[in-house]
Amino acid sequence: MAKFVPHTVKPEAAHACAWPQCAEPGIFPAPRNPRNLSERQYFCEPHIKLFNSRWNGLDGFSEHEIYQMQDGAATWQRPTWNIGLGAAGGINGAKVEHPFTNADDLFGFFKSRVAREKAGESLPSTAHLPADVKESCAIFGIEQPLEVMMLKKRYINLMKQHHPDVNKAEAAAEQTKRINIAFRILTDYAERYGLQAA
Repeated sequence: MAKFVPHTVKPEAAHACAWPQCAEPGIFPAPRNPRNLSERQYFCEPHIKLFNSRWNGLDGFSEHEIYQMQDGAATWQRPTWNIGLGAAGGINGAKVEHPFTNADDLFGFFKSRVAREKAGESLPSTAHLPADVKESCAIFGIEQPLEVMMLKKRYINLMKQHHPDVNKAEAAAEQTKRINIAFRILTDYAERYGLQAA
């Protein structure tokens, strides 16, 4: 293994080793303080090894400060906000009337439904639906059968959660079968009745 050779230091510019009672020249830089890593001190080769074995870069930091460093490092110390909302609480700073809590309606596919709910209109009754379609809706976590493309999207999301290769629960295989059957029933119903995107 090759030996580390520090950057060239002119003999007249060499620092004294910062280790107490050491007269050797210090050519290996090391930080003085975990809170200020750019402030340097210099050690000779035997003492830099000792220093490095004892160095604790988080010495003196509180638990909260350590968490803040980790949290900030995940976003490269850049400000963040919820998806779809600008820094001022809206897209490009505009006020958002219906901030969404998940990305299911990221592009406003259900705007007509939201408008009907705001106007006080009731959603279509599910009483007319056949029992197997109602049960399939319950499995998919929806109130009404959706158009085919939205059903496919929901199906993919459910399979990502419940597929036995991903979900190691004992009931995962059975749940996957139920999701497949529900998907067939709902797509058949949507195609039969010509459900289209709003």
